[in-house]
Amino acid sequence: MLFRQLTCTSVILACAIDVFAAPAPARDPGNEIEARGWDSHMVLRYGNDLISESYHAAMLEARAPPKIAPRPIAKPVAKPIAKPQAKPVAPAKPPSKQPGPSKPPGKPTAPTKPPVGQGTPPPPTKPGQQQCGVRNGKGKRAFDPSCPSNTLTLGGVTRPITKVGDQGNSAVTYKVEGGWPDPTNGQILTAYAKTGKRPGVNFAEEAEWLRQTEQLLAEGTYDGHNFIVFHGVTGKVKIQDTAFFMTLYPLMQKGDLKACEAAVMKKIDLIVKEAQVYVDKFGILHTDIQPNNILWDQAGNDPTLIDWGQAKEEKAWTPAVEAEVKKQAEFSHLKGGEKLCHDLSGGGK
Repeated sequence: MLFRQLTCTSVILACAIDVFAAPAPARDPGNEIEARGWDSHMVLRYGNDLISESYHAAMLEARAPPKIAPRPIAKPVAKPIAKPQAKPVAPAKPPSKQPGPSKPPGKPTAPTKPPVGQGTPPPPTKPGQQQCGVRNGKGKRAFDPSCPSNTLTLGGVTRPITKVGDQGNSAVTYKVEGGWPDPTNGQILTAYAKTGKRPGVNFAEEAEWLRQTEQLLAEGTYDGHNFIVFHGVTGKVKIQDTAFFMTLYPLMQKGDLKACEAAVMKKIDLIVKEAQVYVDKFGILHTDIQPNNILWDQAGNDPTLIDWGQAKEEKAWTPAVEAEVKKQAEFSHLKGGEKLCHDLSGGGK
């Protein structure tokens, strides 16, 4: 009996020891509060602790799943309001009746044709090409010696011509563009044409001298003007455009006219010899020897006589003829209006 009491007592003590030795399970106040359905506004007691309402709400919020913040909704872009198109204005209606003329118009008067060589020249047919002269009633333009360019037709040959200079008060000289055929063999030669400033001017005498010196290429009448076409000189210029003339400048700048005239005299000797060639070969003497009637090579060593309008027959070259030619050349080159030497020193005579 006593053994049984001891045994039961031992079992009870062992259970008590086991109970007190084991750790107490963790309590979740939130679960207990939620399970018991207490009012959330009451102050709860858990063990010896007081659980406030705010603490309870914090625990419930912590256990709740995270809330996903909604994406902001993009505001719709306002479309521009199209302006209403303006209504087209209807064109004004023409008057039902046009006011008629007080008098019926008369027939147009035909324009009066200006005389040949006068009037305003028409515009050019091609860019850069100047046409000159009025129409002459034959479907082409009349020849006008005041124009810088024209067209010449002689003996079935047609060439454009360009004015190169006036000769006195009566004649005009042109360069024949494209040359002119030699009547003896058809070879194209450098050529010039000469005519009068007025219709009717004749160059028959000069044409004869050119024929005798084998320089005449054609002669005849074109559009009321008499023409002669003669063989020209290629590659030669007036003496003022030569390298020789440039050597005279330093002498003229110093006022040393004697040295300048001495240099020109050497060229006069070449001119005299050139005049003798035509007398010996053709029996013709050039009697108008002046700077404008002589062409030179660039060096100024080879003269050529041009413009034979005042030539004359001379059967032989004599000392008297030589003296006459030299005197004329010296006067025109050194003393006349075309003299070459001038005092440029500032103390001119």
